[in-house]
Amino acid sequence: MGKTIEVILLEDVAELGRSGDACRVRAGYARNFLFPQKLAVVMTAGTKRLIEKKRAEAVVRLAQEKEAAQELLRKLEALTVTCAVKTNADGRLFGSVSAADVLAKLAATGVELAKKQLVMYEALKALGEHEVTLHLHPEVRGKLRVNVVAEKVATDAAAE
Repeated sequence: MGKTIEVILLEDVAELGRSGDACRVRAGYARNFLFPQKLAVVMTAGTKRLIEKKRAEAVVRLAQEKEAAQELLRKLEALTVTCAVKTNADGRLFGSVSAADVLAKLAATGVELAKKQLVMYEALKALGEHEVTLHLHPEVRGKLRVNVVAEKVATDAAAE
């Protein structure tokens, strides 16, 4: 059996552990993969103290981020985003409402979200009210109401 060393992970590593975890790995794996990628450091008394300090700071930071995400979710759940799109005479949409369109409407109301926080598996292709999933934090998820309405066109009024 080869030599193993104890390392502290600096980032999450699949099949090995989460950031801050101590684990035993083969020396070659650590030397050839973990260390060059800056995914881990050798466990010493100094690095152990440093990681504990970072972990404590991370717990406080994550709690603050979660609280901010919950506050944003309360604000977004009370909000309905309305997107006006062009339709034909039958009420069918020309095109669709994408995540970028919803994010632009949110930005116009003063709410900035990252694209990955708004989960739309496909664009909205029908008139009416739809719900879009929000992933604001690993522990904070919710729904945003998006209302797709027909755009008022001046030519419709002239035709009547």
